[in-house]
Amino acid sequence: MKIFRRTTMISPVGLEKSRVLAGFKKFGITNVYLIQSEKKSEDEERLANKVRQFADDLHEILKKIMDNVHIINANITDLNSCLKILRKIIDKEIKEDVEKIYINISTSSKIFAISAIYVAGLFPNIIVPFYAKTSNYLIQDFIDVLKDEDSLNDEKKYKVIINRLIEIKEEFENSGWTKGQYKIKVVPALPFKKFTNFQKKVFSEIIKNNNKIKLQKLIDLLIPEEMGDRSFRSKLSYALKDLMDYGLLRKEKEGREVILLITGIGEIFEKYLI
Repeated sequence: MKIFRRTTMISPVGLEKSRVLAGFKKFGITNVYLIQSEKKSEDEERLANKVRQFADDLHEILKKIMDNVHIINANITDLNSCLKILRKIIDKEIKEDVEKIYINISTSSKIFAISAIYVAGLFPNIIVPFYAKTSNYLIQDFIDVLKDEDSLNDEKKYKVIINRLIEIKEEFENSGWTKGQYKIKVVPALPFKKFTNFQKKVFSEIIKNNNKIKLQKLIDLLIPEEMGDRSFRSKLSYALKDLMDYGLLRKEKEGREVILLITGIGEIFEKYLI
């Protein structure tokens, strides 16, 4: 009988502090990974430091109620970095018999959100991306205050504006740029078609040859002795067609030779998704 239900949430930390933990109670989370941006260059340091402060604050809050809280660094504007971090976490959680992994994409960069959809397509029965919808943005309150030009020119009203700006600053420190109730919207991901063992073998051989190989060389490497040449070529032809239909391979001609090359999408699959 299963006693412990391991349910994990992966949440990038941006400038929306309270939104990072949206869905925590709804999904019954037992393990949390807070993704924060790697240290930036000097011109971006102030913003990055605020994000890291939010991550530390959230870490301290969560540590009071649970043991499994981790802060992970990632370059959230780089697709490869996001995929690498996600795949590493997912592989670890699967080994721990995780039941569900929820990925909060509402506080992430667009690149991280795309990465989350990619990996969700590989594990559609385990990974659930979700979005925490809100209509309460502090930035709108801030803009509304500054738009009141008449008050800015009135000494008495000016003090009221200053007090309101101080309130907005305090609200930002407490919850980030969003506040209030969040509505959780699950984002369905299209499942990727699973590779056959033979397709994986074909793809792996091309990877071993620096992502580019002559068709004839591939045939020489793969053709099994026990299978007739005609039967093998037919099987290989179907495998290559599927891999090209998936957008992972393309072919070119060099004279009379057919060359197979791994595409940019294929390189992503090669490194993190297969």
